[in-house]
Amino acid sequence: MILNIKRERFAMKKLNQNKQMFIWGLKKGIPILIGFIPISIAFSVIAVQTGLSKLECIVMSIMLLAGASQLMAVNMLSVGAGSLEIIIATLIINIRHLIMSTYIMNRLKNVPIWLQWILAFGVTDETFGIMSMEEDSHCNQYFFGGLALITYVSWIGGTILGTVIIDIIPTSICSSMSIALYAMFIGLIMPSIHEDFKVLYVVLISICINILLGIIMKSSWAIVCSTILGGVIGAEILRDTNEEGKYTMSKIDKE
Repeated sequence: MILNIKRERFAMKKLNQNKQMFIWGLKKGIPILIGFIPISIAFSVIAVQTGLSKLECIVMSIMLLAGASQLMAVNMLSVGAGSLEIIIATLIINIRHLIMSTYIMNRLKNVPIWLQWILAFGVTDETFGIMSMEEDSHCNQYFFGGLALITYVSWIGGTILGTVIIDIIPTSICSSMSIALYAMFIGLIMPSIHEDFKVLYVVLISICINILLGIIMKSSWAIVCSTILGGVIGAEILRDTNEEGKYTMSKIDKE
């Protein structure tokens, strides 16, 4: 009898801890919610203007949860890109999710494989950033579940809201929202440029490649090719930077 009571108390305590971690994850995701809603609104407005139906916009957000990729896909649709070009470009942009998902799942201990598959859907640049800075004691499936849930709901909610307000707000404002695509990519690039100015060279080289390729091929394929070539050239440039940094540190250690 006493043993059963202790077990029940332990189970209740564990349940309360899991609930608290889930709520903590929701709270940590509030900044993501604030940032995601305006971008997802802009996405749905741009997507509808491109020719997608409102339902297609919502389904796209439900199935993808990939802000940069969704905006890029819509932009490529607007220039007449085919499915193959969009798939390749999306794959290239999202290849980083393999690394981020692996890192996060390694921090989540004793989580079943089936649950890892579900939680991996909530991996974004923002949730990865929060998880990488969180204490190990907080990094469990309940915390990340709350974090991923608020991220997912905010993106879908913003998309739905965008499909509603597009019929209300003036056309001029809707048209101006296309700037969100460029603003988002600039926002992703600037922290890297701040850390290493050579990243700016990579960006400029990629732009030049895209412009030159756009003269001889479809703009959609030019985007794909410039992304690949820019990535290869960028890896070489930044590798040289890393090697210089290692050489400098080893020289300091010897001195």
